[in-house]
Amino acid sequence: MRIKNCNPALDKIVLFIAISKVKEISSYDEFFVKTVKKIFLGHPSIELREIYFKDNTGRDFSSFQSLFEKVKISADPEDYILFQNRSGYGPFHENWYRQFVKQFEKFDSISLCGSTINFLDHPKRSLRNDLPHVQTYSFLTKVYFMDMLGKAFPASNETKKLDIVLNGEIEMSQFFLRNNFKITCMEWPDLAISNQTIPPISSDIKTKVKAKHYFYHRMYFRKNKIKKLGQIIPGMVLWMNFVKQGL
Repeated sequence: MRIKNCNPALDKIVLFIAISKVKEISSYDEFFVKTVKKIFLGHPSIELREIYFKDNTGRDFSSFQSLFEKVKISADPEDYILFQNRSGYGPFHENWYRQFVKQFEKFDSISLCGSTINFLDHPKRSLRNDLPHVQTYSFLTKVYFMDMLGKAFPASNETKKLDIVLNGEIEMSQFFLRNNFKITCMEWPDLAISNQTIPPISSDIKTKVKAKHYFYHRMYFRKNKIKKLGQIIPGMVLWMNFVKQGL
């Protein structure tokens, strides 16, 4: 719940939280929902509009779809949407939302802005390095672009992890790139990336990031154990304080 104490530098954010049901809802799950509602009650800039459970088919991408369906009821085409899944840790710095918007608006024809971009295909399919795609643990876009995907949201009905990666994470970026849009990321702020862009790195960047990031992939902390303690413990302490208050 770091989001509670990190100023987004915007007057108001409407927050939706989707929880995939991997198993039956427990009393702990119900307690978690009540605690989250308590955390954001009366927050000066973040309105928790809804927190809800959903089926786990499609994993993150069915979550993205269901969240978008709720958002677009009251959103305009030019409104921004920032998605974060459970692999994304953060935000770690103030002004996090504003900085994503700033990067998105830095270039023309941007459709997606992520924390990081991977150029590699999934190794179980090919060794290609010319398939740039925003890594979807945290990314920003507009309602307009999500509407372009239509009702058949990428990978929202897939059940296998590999298919979700291929038809979800990779395909979503490739859809926009094939339609002459570009993608960008916080790790390489001077790049507006197309399918013709030469990869800046020959490996997956998410565990090797160098830029100042607002969201990190959880694998980054496994590779950087010293930073892990300094980044995660404050969030754990905050969470434990709320648990104590709820008991």
